[in-house]
Amino acid sequence: MRLIRIPRRTHGRIPTHTRKRAKRRRASLAALLAGALAVAGLAAAGPMTGPAAAAPAPATAGNATGLTRSGNTFTVSTSGGAKARVVIARADIFRLWLSPDGAFTNDPAGSDLAPTTDFGPVDVSFTDAGGYYRITTGALNIRVNKTPLQFSVYRADNATLVWQETQPTSWTATQTTQYLARGAEEQFYGTGLRLGEWALRGKTVPVAVDNTWRENDNASPAPFYMSTNGYGVMRNTWAPGSYGFNAPTTLTHDEKRFDAWYFTGDSLKSVLDAYTDVSGKPFMAPMWGMELGNADCFNASNPAYQGDHNRLRHQTTPDVVGYATDARAADMPSGWFLPNDGYGCGYTAPLKSTVDALKAKGFQTGLWTSTGLGSIADEVGTAGTRGVKTDVAWIGGGYKSAFTGVQQAVDGIEKNSDARRYVWTVDGWAGTQRNAVVWTGDTNGTWDDMRWHVPAIAGAGLSALNYASATSTASSAAAPRPTPATSSGRPSPPPS
Repeated sequence: MRLIRIPRRTHGRIPTHTRKRAKRRRASLAALLAGALAVAGLAAAGPMTGPAAAAPAPATAGNATGLTRSGNTFTVSTSGGAKARVVIARADIFRLWLSPDGAFTNDPAGSDLAPTTDFGPVDVSFTDAGGYYRITTGALNIRVNKTPLQFSVYRADNATLVWQETQPTSWTATQTTQYLARGAEEQFYGTGLRLGEWALRGKTVPVAVDNTWRENDNASPAPFYMSTNGYGVMRNTWAPGSYGFNAPTTLTHDEKRFDAWYFTGDSLKSVLDAYTDVSGKPFMAPMWGMELGNADCFNASNPAYQGDHNRLRHQTTPDVVGYATDARAADMPSGWFLPNDGYGCGYTAPLKSTVDALKAKGFQTGLWTSTGLGSIADEVGTAGTRGVKTDVAWIGGGYKSAFTGVQQAVDGIEKNSDARRYVWTVDGWAGTQRNAVVWTGDTNGTWDDMRWHVPAIAGAGLSALNYASATSTASSAAAPRPTPATSSGRPSPPPS
């Protein structure tokens, strides 16, 4: 920076015009220096920002101001304008629905997750107990605390606590959270096919699809958990969430509504039974589906295939018959093949001749799809395939889209043949047990990754996902990607 030279006064009075020029020069110098210092300061401090706007505080319903009854539905009005509904489906099952705007029209899950809710007449009564309203069934007492609105559940004796809220359910524009007390020795299970421990006390568990398949992810999340206190909960939603099994337990989903089904019992088994009474019983797999299977691309010469085009004995779909011959010669207990992986592999037409050749050796044939089911009527009804594996390039959005895709696969099999449904999927949700086998996704082929497969599959069973299996990529360095998990030709383990 070039400094401006100001003449020194040596003797006598400086002329007025000289003093004015000097004053202007000093002002210019001060401005220049101030600008330089300001630039330097901004560079050190980073971009200029205004004060951060405080996020609005979560809202609550306020106090309960009244309770009305219509059949087995009890509606609670509140001082904040929100309303809550308690719907008694059975003496041991009820729905709790909290609507911030007081309307009960926003029901995105509909009957998808809870297809069975009519169990016949239920003997229900209610009373105003002063500080709370009490709704009584043959098995439970549901307390509606008035000030503020909070819920708790007791056994038939109205003394043995099942669960209780520690503070009112709260919501923002994007999330709703329930807060429950955690017992001194209370344990929790569920949340779907979670890639990690199956006992969840002290854990914060994502109930969300991310398709990375690493430890503490959920390959097929389910918005369901159950507690050793003798209850279970299914959030009736497609929205992702997070459950913190801490003190208190915090149960959050990304939506401005609260909607949950509660199941009670005297054991985890009875709670799980009640959950599947509402969400659907697991399907019965065909006998061949219990056997070892092989999923691979045998049509690698297809120009659209995304893998190695020069694989030996994998050039066209009929090459799979050679592997079937080898399996029988080795007395392998194999039951089925998926002779294509969908990712550009496809299959060589006509498919039927390959299906017939495999069937002659005692194998059923399924297809691995990444693009949809546009030809399933012909593939099942004419060619004779009997299984479908859905994958992330098609159903990887999870939630409602994955659930619908699996249902389409089920319909494609059962409406075009006399066969039972047999679908493998990732990205399951509550209710997936009605339709599909779930699997752990593209996990790494390392001992460290294999360490948590056993508890993961046990945890899936504690979420009613009774058919669950595991597979892994060939290399621990492989990045997660929507490619076939068994592209190396190794067989997939049978469902447990």
